[in-house]
Amino acid sequence: MPMTALRGRTIGWVVCTVAIACAAPAGADPVDPIPGNGFFVVGPDVAPGLYRTGGSASPFGVWINDVPTQESMCVWFTYSTPAPETDHVVSTNMSVGPMYANINATVQSFESRNCQPWTRVP
Repeated sequence: MPMTALRGRTIGWVVCTVAIACAAPAGADPVDPIPGNGFFVVGPDVAPGLYRTGGSASPFGVWINDVPTQESMCVWFTYSTPAPETDHVVSTNMSVGPMYANINATVQSFESRNCQPWTRVP
């Protein structure tokens, strides 16, 4: 940094510091509706409750021997841990059509794949 002169006298180095106040992000409200794809922790991400979806978000369905393929279906999971571990699945379901998911306070997380958004049922 340059030295500062005052009437021909050097008074030293000028040091500028900038203080930036950083606030922690305010706690966001749980999402409603819940997006059709994603993993969500119960409490901070989604509120416990009963949710409904219109079903699969696929623009078209693929059926083999009168059975829809997994890629054509909406699937959801609730877990007993805050991580998507298959050993800790509490409940799951899949469908091409409308369905419900009960995200109760005893589960830790919720995962949704290929679904339309989930809206909370009052």
